[in-house]
Amino acid sequence: MKARGIYLGLSLFLALFLSLSSSSSAGKKVIHIVKKGDTLWSICQQYYGDPYLWPELWEMNRFITNPHWLTPGDPIKLLEYEEKKPEEEKLEPVKKTAALGKEPLKGPPVGIDISSLTDTRALGFFRQEMIEPWGRIFEFKTEKILLGKGDTAYVKMYKEDIKPGDKFTICSISEPVNHPVTGKEFGYTYSFKGILEIERAQEDYHVAKIRESFRAIYKDDLLMPYHPVSSCILPIPCEGTVTAYIVAAKDGLDLHGQYSVVYIDAGHNTGVVRGNLLEAIGERESIADPQKKERVALPPTVLGKILILETTEKTSTGVVFWASRDFSNGVKIRSQTWDKRPRELTVLPECPVE
Repeated sequence: MKARGIYLGLSLFLALFLSLSSSSSAGKKVIHIVKKGDTLWSICQQYYGDPYLWPELWEMNRFITNPHWLTPGDPIKLLEYEEKKPEEEKLEPVKKTAALGKEPLKGPPVGIDISSLTDTRALGFFRQEMIEPWGRIFEFKTEKILLGKGDTAYVKMYKEDIKPGDKFTICSISEPVNHPVTGKEFGYTYSFKGILEIERAQEDYHVAKIRESFRAIYKDDLLMPYHPVSSCILPIPCEGTVTAYIVAAKDGLDLHGQYSVVYIDAGHNTGVVRGNLLEAIGERESIADPQKKERVALPPTVLGKILILETTEKTSTGVVFWASRDFSNGVKIRSQTWDKRPRELTVLPECPVE
């Protein structure tokens, strides 16, 4: 009897253990390591067979500033999913749309095509620090003072492992730029002049072809790795309050209006991300109220609206897509919040965000 009691007790304990193990393994949490070309849309398609779950996945991974531009190597925490039993067909994750209690999107993310506003290959950028170039143009094949599209250049590269087919942006770097508000030295403007492709290597230099030319190209112009920027932008409302200033602009211009490309002294460390809308504003002086015998503060005037195209930790590049009048460097910038896409953007053609 005693042995039988021990046997029954062990059997009950084993059954309980197996039951708990089964229930605890019903849902799985998986980490996906981002690879080149991944988006939240493609990751949801891969794991759940339902790309429309991407907003829920974005909500779980708040460190992601733009769901369509992921950094290779980043760990993405995935939604829980259940595995089907072996006797069923292929093991496939169960879609979580109903469980999450949210309606799926009715199509892929729809952006706006800003190619009519600016050439994203020629944006340039602003950095507070000097960036070391990868090479420079030291001579031309023909007796020319400046180069254009289709011309051949001889370049000296400072990096190793340069291969035929590698592309580089031809650029120039400004003298130190003072902040228009503080007056202190603040950084450098990098102006893009064209795109160059390496054709072959010689003993001490490389032969390259100018594939695109945006401005006149000279000897001693510098080379930076070519990073294409998509002209299809997904507008995203700002999260939180952003206050910043325009510190410089493309081609060194000081007066800006519609289609101007401007550089701003705020980046993703203050919440600015690609697709945000910012307003350039002009402060107005208070006016006297004769009845109350006091001055009344008036709201600022909106001078222009800026769509952010690229961000770094401390700076951003944007294009002015609407302006009430021209404005200059040093103008104040504030974030714009909205519930639906502003009507100024609805005139631009739509495009599928990759």
